[in-house]
Amino acid sequence: MVKLKSFTIDFDCVKGTPFFQVHPDNRIRFDIYEIALADFKSIINEVFPERKDINAIFISAYIFNGKRRSAKSRVGRTFQLNNWNEYIAAKDKNNAVVYASVKNLSSSDVYNYCLSIRKGGRPAYISFYSNDYLLYVSTDVIDIVSNDTMNIAKLKDDYNGLYDTYYAHQ
Repeated sequence: MVKLKSFTIDFDCVKGTPFFQVHPDNRIRFDIYEIALADFKSIINEVFPERKDINAIFISAYIFNGKRRSAKSRVGRTFQLNNWNEYIAAKDKNNAVVYASVKNLSSSDVYNYCLSIRKGGRPAYISFYSNDYLLYVSTDVIDIVSNDTMNIAKLKDDYNGLYDTYYAHQ
């Protein structure tokens, strides 16, 4: 498990996704296939303007019985893996999850990764984050989390009718 300092989230593949770790006022969810590409790009650019420092965290490997196995995340196919750091979350001395952190990404990197998932690419357990927002993407949703409820309220206002309301109050 990796604790993200700017958020009250444990980035952990065995816990709930970041979306379910925060209050409903601090999150918004979009169906990756139900949103138009222009809106999709607009959302990412609003969440991660180019001047922001954008980072990513994802599972890069697993250690089972003392042997390291790649998670085959393939994130390097959509953005450069510069400034790479690894964190090993050990369950015991022979079993662990290896999380990788990449710094200084652009909003284009985030968009290209999300677009590759939308087109059927293999998803990693990954989140992109800045000081203001965290964006989690999976095979079918894009979740955005912020500690500032005003950030999420603005997104809900700007994209009214486009975001998923199923978990709005849970």
